[in-house]
Amino acid sequence: MTRKPVVMIVVMMVAALTGCSPDGGETPSPDSVASTPTPTPSPQWTPEEQGAIDAVQKYLEVWTNISQNLGTADWDEIRNVASDPAANNAVMLWLQWNDNHWHLVGSPSLVVDRVSEGGTDYQGTRYHVHGCYITADAHLSDADGNPLTKQGADRSTANYLVLHQVTPQDGHLVLEDTTEGDPC
Repeated sequence: MTRKPVVMIVVMMVAALTGCSPDGGETPSPDSVASTPTPTPSPQWTPEEQGAIDAVQKYLEVWTNISQNLGTADWDEIRNVASDPAANNAVMLWLQWNDNHWHLVGSPSLVVDRVSEGGTDYQGTRYHVHGCYITADAHLSDADGNPLTKQGADRSTANYLVLHQVTPQDGHLVLEDTTEGDPC
């Protein structure tokens, strides 16, 4: 499978524009008996894995804030949580959105399902944070507030490459965000 680095919201917005729709699950009838679901255990992350997850969540938070406030936000804040190519890809996307007077409404989310350690070198250790990127509560809008993308529960698998830098004070940086194109 070939993976292409992209800014995740672009892929999700394109998918929405091409007609993806919510999953349309059924509502049980009032006289049906509800069963108690079996609880599924949540993953137990090591401190290193949790640090990588936290870095991705912070990246998405900063990315979302800037995407919602393109005219007034400090775009360089993305470089506090990301390095290239992720930071550069975000800025290139915002330039396009800003030229078209578009902005993000709402917030996408990521549900992490696994974290794997990658290579270690003089810069630090890399981690792959994999999960489901969900834009159910987000859409691209024009200057008048009209949605440019279909609203709904659009989902796509995502993989973020995070660098845990050598010195603890340097922290974590998202290096890449990649869509795998598969629904989740």
